[in-house]
Amino acid sequence: MKNSYFTLLILFIFTATSFAQTASYFGRYAGGVGTNQNNLQRASAIGYNAKVAVDDGLVLGDSTLVKVGIGTANPQARLDVRGEFRLKGNINFVASLNQNLMNINGENFLATDAEGTPVLSHFKIRYSSENQWSDRVFEKNYALLSLKKTEEFIGKYKHLPNVPSATEVVEKGVAVDVMVSKLLEKVEELTLHVIRQEKEIEVLRKQVKKGRK
Repeated sequence: MKNSYFTLLILFIFTATSFAQTASYFGRYAGGVGTNQNNLQRASAIGYNAKVAVDDGLVLGDSTLVKVGIGTANPQARLDVRGEFRLKGNINFVASLNQNLMNINGENFLATDAEGTPVLSHFKIRYSSENQWSDRVFEKNYALLSLKKTEEFIGKYKHLPNVPSATEVVEKGVAVDVMVSKLLEKVEELTLHVIRQEKEIEVLRKQVKKGRK
């Protein structure tokens, strides 16, 4: 009888050791899930109710409550990374050439090209107010600068009105949403100038035609 208990004990220790070598769970209710949960290889689940379902998977916390902190004991988000004095943190991504670097909601957001340069793939710019967009150019009270005044401004400052200079861009940088709006503003102003010139040309064309009669 004692031999049977000893054999069962050895079998239990061997099984537990083998299991620990293939999957590791730390935390209350942490464990494997899915059809392959008893045969997971090199999988780990860490934290309360953390669940892992794939080989080579590392899961931190459960699907609703987890807040992972790096450099902070008080994480305020799913992943809260903070550096010295809690001012800023640094996350380093290393990827092969022509590979996805970051996916968000299943969509490729950041990748690398053939030279290893990061490339943004899918993103949108959202504005909080209509006033941030450039359609004010088409309002009747918009002070459209004449081409003569624009020429004088370019001659003096070497850049378009209401557009940052090269020096400002280097020193301060530019916000993407602001720059997109400014560029469209210039396109819309140019469109108004073209429309005005077209009308003037049409008047001259009629005068020339009338003078020939």
